Amino acid sequence: MSLAQHKFTHSTQQHRILVVEDCDSERLLLTNLLRSLNHQVISCANPYDAINYLKHNHVEMVITDWMMPNISGVELCKTIKSSANPPYTILLTSKNQNDNIIEGLASGADDFIAKPFHSGVLQVRVLAGLRIIEMQQQLSLKNQALNLLLAQEQQYSKNLKQDLHIAAELQQALLPKNNLLSQGWRVNTRFKPAQDLAGDLFQCFEIDEQRIGFYLLDVSGHGTAASMLSFNLAHCLSPTHNAWQSGDICSLVNQINHQFEDPQQTGRFATLLLGIINTCTSQIELVNAGHPSPILVTEEAASLVSQLDTNNNSNQQLPIGIDHQYQYQSYSLDLPPASQLLLYSDGIYECRNSKYGYFGQQKLLKNINEARQLPAEQLLHFLTYSAELWQEKTAQDDISLMLISSASSVQSSRQH
Repeated sequence: MSLAQHKFTHSTQQHRILVVEDCDSERLLLTNLLRSLNHQVISCANPYDAINYLKHNHVEMVITDWMMPNISGVELCKTIKSSANPPYTILLTSKNQNDNIIEGLASGADDFIAKPFHSGVLQVRVLAGLRIIEMQQQLSLKNQALNLLLAQEQQYSKNLKQDLHIAAELQQALLPKNNLLSQGWRVNTRFKPAQDLAGDLFQCFEIDEQRIGFYLLDVSGHGTAASMLSFNLAHCLSPTHNAWQSGDICSLVNQINHQFEDPQQTGRFATLLLGIINTCTSQIELVNAGHPSPILVTEEAASLVSQLDTNNNSNQQLPIGIDHQYQYQSYSLDLPPASQLLLYSDGIYECRNSKYGYFGQQKLLKNINEARQLPAEQLLHFLTYSAELWQEKTAQDDISLMLISSASSVQSSRQH
């Protein structure tokens, strides 16, 4: 056995090879040579039989003569290559001019061997072809595995999207459902999450016939991780908590801060603005844990609450989760007649324009002042639309707005 034959025998598995040769002696020679190399060989004396065989059977390689009656090897190659999964094809011929080689390969043949050929040359050319076949088979298996993984990934992605959609619906369900409050007060809201899920949550509800409770919570970041933490904190802020009934909102915030967890140690924190309104006296008690100052909207102007009483520092307190031992304090505010209190997350003013930079609180105040005579729903629409335009309609952070209107403000709006 020659060196080439030795390598060929031990480097390949058994393959199915079709030999097409109208010369009996050469067909027999090729068949015996390939069988001696442990391959399954099928032989045909004419292209018609070969074409008919290939319609119903698969082979990995075809070795065909060029010069045959009726149908040439070149025409056979063209027919073979038109099939969905064509075998590797070697064309044998005594035509060895460049034009002949170009014609043969252009017809679809993968290789070209000139007659007369040395058996060792044929063996190594067959070996090269079968190696390509084996690599293609391995590649096909890997592609199948990748397609399977892709299908699994797509199904996982589909399931995840469904879960996120359900979670988003649950998050929406935690928001105020009714804008009518006791004593003729009203709440209007806007909620624009940057992704399917948001780190913002807010609520406004009746504690009893004379008191309204509310909060706006903003967990740092946005997306799934932030939303899971906001869900947990919202549970702690449930309207059924005894602190709302007793009016001890400081202890409620202190408890939440003490129990705040950041399991991944990613430096997460939360800002929280929480309060109780007496609808009869229009007095508000607030606790602000690092949240943007609420905005008081009257018929005359819109102002940051933090700027109304410069001697009171209780509205400049640490966010939740920074210092677990921190003790929060509340402060009081009397709402003027026909006024509104706007609570918002920083996403409404920290959005950035590629040309003009950050939106900023002052621009937010300016917009509110210009549009403060609008009804509550239209005012919130104007503010969110302005922010969306500023950030070029590409959501950068969650946007939450909650506008609480006194009874006299609601009546004044109706008159206008």
